[in-house]
Amino acid sequence: MSTSRLARHWLITWILVGLLMLGGVAGAILWHPVMRAVGAEVTGAPTTIPPSVLMPPPEPSATSTAEGGPVGEPPAAEAGALPSRADVEQRLNTLDITELIEGADALQLAYDVVDTETGEVVASRDASSLLIPASNTKLLSVTAVMHAMDRQARFPTRVVQPNDRSIVLVGGGDPMLTTEPTSGYPRQASLQELATSTAAALQEAGITSVSLGFDASWFSDPGWNESWPANYRDQVTQVSALWVDEGREPTGGRSRTPALSAATAFAAQMTAAGITVTGEPVAAPAAGEEIARVESPPLHVLAEQMMLRSNNSFAEVLGLQLAGATGHPTTFAGSVAAIEEQLRELSLWTEGAVLRDASGLSRSNLVSAEMLARTVRRAVDDPSLSLILDGLPVAGVTGTLASRFSDDISRPARGVAKAKTGTLTRVSSLAGTTITADGRHLSYAFLTNGSSDGWAARVWADQGVGVITSCGC
Repeated sequence: MSTSRLARHWLITWILVGLLMLGGVAGAILWHPVMRAVGAEVTGAPTTIPPSVLMPPPEPSATSTAEGGPVGEPPAAEAGALPSRADVEQRLNTLDITELIEGADALQLAYDVVDTETGEVVASRDASSLLIPASNTKLLSVTAVMHAMDRQARFPTRVVQPNDRSIVLVGGGDPMLTTEPTSGYPRQASLQELATSTAAALQEAGITSVSLGFDASWFSDPGWNESWPANYRDQVTQVSALWVDEGREPTGGRSRTPALSAATAFAAQMTAAGITVTGEPVAAPAAGEEIARVESPPLHVLAEQMMLRSNNSFAEVLGLQLAGATGHPTTFAGSVAAIEEQLRELSLWTEGAVLRDASGLSRSNLVSAEMLARTVRRAVDDPSLSLILDGLPVAGVTGTLASRFSDDISRPARGVAKAKTGTLTRVSSLAGTTITADGRHLSYAFLTNGSSDGWAARVWADQGVGVITSCGC
């Protein structure tokens, strides 16, 4: 056999092997042109193989939909019946709370579990009792913010020019403003971008030296809630309409004068950009023509990030933005008044409830399990509030829930339930959503006040969610 014929022989052999491996339609499509190319096609033979030979049509399926859906398509899954309230409550009430009681200071337990489709109560215990919710206050705050405000709203940081000799840095309440540009999601505005734009505008006007003022008057409170103890300064920044890096100093501590710190950083950046800044930055009114600005990410991103990070400072800033947007003073009192106003409009407010801040750091906050469970249900039903759910950690998988739901009772909720946590001394709360074994979508809230065993309080809530998730098993 000649070398060329041998080569052709092996080429055809390997092509056939390849086609056998490819199989199906791909092989049928490739067979004809390849065989013709190597000279192995039989003259007068059909040029194609009927598809019905290669892939016979599927047999009609007994599971075709009654509505005339595509043959072979299974019917849409339907949620099962609601679990018996008496059965669920009996299971929840038999959870071991021995460790919660030991060392407890007037232990209070409350829960509310609601079917999100019908609003029917699946289980309840002291659901209208007013307890400290800790960080679950953020669920109420973000619901109010997203109900009242434009989800695309952005908050500017501006530079205005009163005259040829001075400029003023004006804060608009951007909680995510950074000193230097950052990468990744979300894209945050930076002071460096603002300095570059400002320097270019001044140089174009022939100005190379200015004094610098700063204005943080959009928020009118001094920035520290009177219901917060001083040792919370590691949990929340002195709230300001003008800060960078959430008011954190390069050393990592939180500034007591975040607006001045931001202005000082801006002055250094202006100097590096070729503009001499005379003297020290001083507070000044925001008067004059705007010459540069940067803007925050849209509100819905800020709210999402606040929930994902459970960020106390962000929550307070958004509460103050809500106050300003709804005609209230931009103070802590105005913030909580605006939140209450929106929750009443949504029929989510429990009479007697008390809010002193937007973040949940205050031990003066008092809300009910019913309020929280129904707020979560509202987020399930209202697409404009869905980001609230997007920001919740997944049980046993992500965020503050990653290391939880590990015992036999709570384990059914792993990877299924989502929840916001809340923790203060002798306070624990958990509120979110889950799907039962029968496909019912539930919202829930579990709260404990008074127990000295924080670990036991978390386990009780986790096991409660495990119980309701396993309903229908």
